Amino acid sequence: MTRFSQVYEIGNLQRAYRWVLSSSDTRYKNYFRQEYAAYALASAKNLKILHRQMKNGRFMPSHASKIYVPKPSGILRPLSLLTVNDQIAYQACLNLVAEELHKQTQKRQQVTVFYHLYAGKSSPFFYLQWQRSYAVYANAFRDNFVNGFKYVATFDLTAFYDTIDHHVLKVFLQQTGIDPDTTEFLLKNLKHWTEATWSGGGGQPIYHEHGIPQGPAGSGMLSEVVLQHLDIVGDRKSKDVRYLRQEREGASPQADRTGCGGKRNRLVPTGVQDRHSRNHRPRRRNQERQRPPRTSGGSVCDTR
Repeated sequence: MTRFSQVYEIGNLQRAYRWVLSSSDTRYKNYFRQEYAAYALASAKNLKILHRQMKNGRFMPSHASKIYVPKPSGILRPLSLLTVNDQIAYQACLNLVAEELHKQTQKRQQVTVFYHLYAGKSSPFFYLQWQRSYAVYANAFRDNFVNGFKYVATFDLTAFYDTIDHHVLKVFLQQTGIDPDTTEFLLKNLKHWTEATWSGGGGQPIYHEHGIPQGPAGSGMLSEVVLQHLDIVGDRKSKDVRYLRQEREGASPQADRTGCGGKRNRLVPTGVQDRHSRNHRPRRRNQERQRPPRTSGGSVCDTR
């Protein structure tokens, strides 16, 4: 069980600050280039002030600014722009979540789960490099294909971040080993970071008590607190199903015999073929390095 004092320890705040800056999501970080530069001028002093505020119960989260970014499908993805202090406080909580969650889920890392993998305290990055995990994922796909798994079923959790209920999240966090004080601190802040403003009410904020902020890289780890319960179902042994999860277009959850039809239906990622297939074409170098889109959807059935 964690302790809330671990959240505001200087070492944890420094680590959170480092991981906020080292996030590979440059699209989100580009909104804060000037703020990061200004914060860095006195980062040690700023972190000490943040430490005292959190320790003495005087930390007050700011309401997030919202922007809407078009997705390829045409709908808009809402991004929550948090202040630098809020980003660090949020990441500091998620550091504890990652440590406790890793104890329970490390057996699935790069076996059935290939994204949002915790890199450990000593790493300069919060997550393991997605390129290495995706290479393992593609190999698992090929192995399933060679072993006769020909069909794919994919599932998209629509608006997943926006619909995570805070009461459900509270239960799952406590089951993960997060202490009640840290849980309450995190959920209180999430109410501010996910609120909406009702224009007809004179700008009065509306607190949903559901959703986690899209944009901060650490939100992926918080989503894993919920997603691990899908993975537990995927752990069940079956001769007809293989479960893999990769948060990328073309990732595949499950397939069953009645879902797609055919002799053998399996879960394998879409768009990856056996290396001996005559239709296989090696991807260009710049395509291999491209960051995968942060979605979890794809075709319902792929019979190639």
